Amino acid sequence: MRFDEKARENMEAAERLLSRSEDGLSDPLANASASRAYYAAYQAVADCAQHVGIEFDSRDASYYVHDKLPAVAFHRRIIDLDEREDLSWLYGLRVKADYADEHVDDDEASEAADVARRLVGRLVGLEGP
Repeated sequence: MRFDEKARENMEAAERLLSRSEDGLSDPLANASASRAYYAAYQAVADCAQHVGIEFDSRDASYYVHDKLPAVAFHRRIIDLDEREDLSWLYGLRVKADYADEHVDDDEASEAADVARRLVGRLVGLEGP
């Protein structure tokens, strides 16, 4: 599966995880949604980075280092300054969602999904080929 396909799949997952069940018995999963929103945006940026020939920069050369990708993508003109800030914010929220004692609230997760949707939509499109 390519990065653009993974970006779309993670975007859909982020949105589904925000949904309340029709019977009202299941609340949104804000931490999981925020994490998937970040990965949707990350993978959309990674897809563009691959297309312009940016090599993976992890120690084992299998992925882009998460905290460096916003700056790299900005300097290579994949994303603009606002999108760089958005991707950095999503990364910070993902760290909070996955590792912090404090939980991501529903409003933060909803904003994360909106931010990711804009990035994914602009970079790889929300619909597949």
